[in-house]
Amino acid sequence: MATITDVSKKAGVSRSTVSRLIAGNGYVSDEARKAVEAAIQELGYRPNTMARGLRSNRSDIIGGVVVNVSSPFYAQMIGGMQETARSAGKSIIVASGYADRDEEAHAIIELLDRACDGLILYLENALRDDVLEIIARSKTPVVTVGGNECPPARARVTIDNATGAEAGMRLLLDQGHRHIAYLSGGTIYRDTHERLSGIDAALAGFGLARDDIYVEHGSFSETFGQQASARLLVERPETTAIFAGDDDVAAGALLALKAAGKRVPEEISLLGFDDNFHARHLTPGLTTVRQPVDEAGRVATRLLLSILDGEPPAAPVITIPTELIMRQSVGPARSLSPTARTVAPALTAS
Repeated sequence: MATITDVSKKAGVSRSTVSRLIAGNGYVSDEARKAVEAAIQELGYRPNTMARGLRSNRSDIIGGVVVNVSSPFYAQMIGGMQETARSAGKSIIVASGYADRDEEAHAIIELLDRACDGLILYLENALRDDVLEIIARSKTPVVTVGGNECPPARARVTIDNATGAEAGMRLLLDQGHRHIAYLSGGTIYRDTHERLSGIDAALAGFGLARDDIYVEHGSFSETFGQQASARLLVERPETTAIFAGDDDVAAGALLALKAAGKRVPEEISLLGFDDNFHARHLTPGLTTVRQPVDEAGRVATRLLLSILDGEPPAAPVITIPTELIMRQSVGPARSLSPTARTVAPALTAS
């Protein structure tokens, strides 16, 4: 394995020149820089990041905790984090908290044990006291995405779920839909409650309340969307619109609607949330609320990098807006048959 001495000999410069270039610390002439870069390329030299970290008291690693790293939703956030971290010469390590208080605690302690320079946390629960103490003792800077479950956090990035859900429900109501089903995520998630508050606001604007639509809670998954929609078509045939808690749920709902021979949006409208990569590729294209989670990852990482550089954030809380994306899956409410009109108003399901 090539060493820094090999590089300096090959480039015809001193070891200190090579060290300054690698560390990005101090002046190196253009001629020396080109010679060192060529030598590194030819010899395949890789800097010893551990040794460099010991000298600088920095690991150049950012730790992140999200609900589930295997989810396409959180993968977008991680992508935004990694893109920004790499541009600053840092790496990231990410762990899942699974929306469980003890799992979140385990993930944070694990990252701190790996000497991460700072943490970006997407939590669903208040942190345990022992974890708060460990963070305080380590003096590790923290930025959160979402809620404020981590009091030591120096900055927070939020996404305006409530306004997004309000815009989506208002679209359905404007299209004349009144027999609406909302297939929501589980009640353990912050996003679920934020979106329901937005839906309540939209309904109130039309003189309605949550009891005037049908709400069913389940997982943010295609399976839930498919199974719930199949039941819905049998038990509530008066339904003219389905508002899915996320685009995975919407994809499952679309499968159920197609299996039942229902035309979207002519017979039943379908609205999603998130604008995941597959939303535009569904047939018809899914009208949905875009939640820019990749941008949330980028913003959170930029905030943490600034804090690590000794620059306090200009604003302690940054809110990223959502956007209603119009495609082809939402249309005017169909006319209901006399039989359907006599069906009793839907009640909220738990």
